[in-house]
Amino acid sequence: MHIVLWIVIGLVFLYLLTSFLIANGIAMSLRRSLAMTPAMFGLSYENVSFYSRIDNVLLKGWYISAGTKRTIIAMPGGKQTREDRSTKMLELCVDLAKQGYNVLVFERRGCGESQAAKFSCRSVLGRDFSGAIDYIKKRKGQEENIILLGVSIGASAAISSARENDDIEAVICDSCFTSIPEMTKRVLANAFKPFVIFKPGSVLMGRLFFGLDRESAIDKVPYINCPIFFINGSDDTSVPPSDAYSLLDASNNPSDDIWIADGAGHSQSYMTYPREYVEKIVQFISDRL
Repeated sequence: MHIVLWIVIGLVFLYLLTSFLIANGIAMSLRRSLAMTPAMFGLSYENVSFYSRIDNVLLKGWYISAGTKRTIIAMPGGKQTREDRSTKMLELCVDLAKQGYNVLVFERRGCGESQAAKFSCRSVLGRDFSGAIDYIKKRKGQEENIILLGVSIGASAAISSARENDDIEAVICDSCFTSIPEMTKRVLANAFKPFVIFKPGSVLMGRLFFGLDRESAIDKVPYINCPIFFINGSDDTSVPPSDAYSLLDASNNPSDDIWIADGAGHSQSYMTYPREYVEKIVQFISDRL
């Protein structure tokens, strides 16, 4: 009987330890140097820094001024830098600046040149967007029209921040997953299908140790008053188009809109249709502001 008990205890310990390591791997920082700047596309820019709201993590980014009263704040997905070559985030920001928007693009905590957060706050990314909002409001004034643009996990962070800030004009939500537990399951399945057994433990460890939110985007969008533009690739296997439709339904805001980019993979809608992507964002903002 004692042997069986110790075997059970050992298995539980191994399960929790593995779950912790998985959660840590997902939440851990990834520092990368920058290879490109907006100057390479003929635009003037500033290297800027500001602090996240509440926990004061030092964040780094670029500010591109268009001399207007509309600012798009952008966060790339994954653990990417502000240039994000996998999605051409830099080119997107350049295109938006050329359309007359001031652009602040920055790296979330622990990525690129931004400071890593303390252990228990690695996953609290909405604070990073909120810190960027505070920075723009201080720099440009309280009357500045602010639009949030996030890709993948950056989109989830934009949703979190928009729920806490009722003075946001719009959110551009590209490849946002509906559920944190479901997205964890997909990540584990893509790595090695049997790893899915660690989904409950990984989510629990993320919440206990890394500040992972108990609410997902699907829980937050009903409380966001500003219009949201949901973008998703039709061939996205990481975040399928059904996630975008579910978020649209949950938001239930007649000012929201959705675009499913035909043939695009995960976070690849701009890469696939750069001109149309920018045109749709500009039209969406113009119609609602």
